[in-house]
Amino acid sequence: MQKKEARAYALSLRKNKDKHLLENYLVEEIIKSDVLAKYNHIGIYYPIGDEMSVLRLLSYYPGKSFYLPITKDNLSFIEYKLNDELYDGPFHTKEPKGHIIDRDLIECFIIPCVAISKDNKRLGYGKGYYDKYLAGYKGLKIGVSYKEALLDIEMESFDLSLDLVFVG
Repeated sequence: MQKKEARAYALSLRKNKDKHLLENYLVEEIIKSDVLAKYNHIGIYYPIGDEMSVLRLLSYYPGKSFYLPITKDNLSFIEYKLNDELYDGPFHTKEPKGHIIDRDLIECFIIPCVAISKDNKRLGYGKGYYDKYLAGYKGLKIGVSYKEALLDIEMESFDLSLDLVFVG
């Protein structure tokens, strides 16, 4: 399947989902895996549209630092704590205010995926923000998506390879 076709198909699947039930399952699976136990600095995302939220992880891991993306010309991350004020960003995102941190401080990223290929490459919305930001990144990259969005997609060499995948 071509990327454009896979993206349209995966986005159409989201419309009829019980997002809250599935995101609870997704977060529980991440917690049960204990994959985040050894990391103190974790990049996450603020959900847009029908993306599943992983923000509940902040309550489960109160001693860890979490970072949300901001989007200008490129992607950057700023520390976020529960109940920090968020501002409207581009692409219907909510973004924190503060100081941009060095990417390599973040030990692990949890990344939203429109779809995921059979070889664990991320398909996003098509702008390449995460592909560019995480090029050469050595830490753990966790992709999250709906289970029906695990597809046979023809990906390219620059598409972000994920180390681990969780689906709801």
